[in-house]
Amino acid sequence: MIEINQVTPKDIPELLGMISKLCAFHGDTCTRGLAETQTKFIDGPLVGLIARKGEQAVGYAALVTHWRPMNDGDSVDILHLYVTEEMRGRGVGRRLVAAAKEHAQAHGATRLTIGTVPDNPGAAAAYRTMGWAEITTLPGPRFQIAL
Repeated sequence: MIEINQVTPKDIPELLGMISKLCAFHGDTCTRGLAETQTKFIDGPLVGLIARKGEQAVGYAALVTHWRPMNDGDSVDILHLYVTEEMRGRGVGRRLVAAAKEHAQAHGATRLTIGTVPDNPGAAAAYRTMGWAEITTLPGPRFQIAL
């Protein structure tokens, strides 16, 4: 069974490991350390959601709230969405998105946004399948869903 919880200080080492894997997936090198990651996720401005199967971390979502003067209400952006390779295709990403939506609604946001890189058409297809509306005015693909 997959359980999703907000990141706590004890989760930071596993979270940073998954962040490093996401960086590598995109051809980047992760240069942030444990202390800075903990500061960003525990003290703000980022909110982390971690997916666990038993004791094992199997995915995460990193969220940030944005104030936009042209929109009513805040937007919550899913900055990162990552699922470990062995757990992909098993609904973990959908569960993380659902938890992000719950978090955004609980904090009064009126929209949730997410993006992906152009060379990740699988992610874009998944967001479309989940009912996200594509934002065509920004480089993307970018998607949003009203809350």
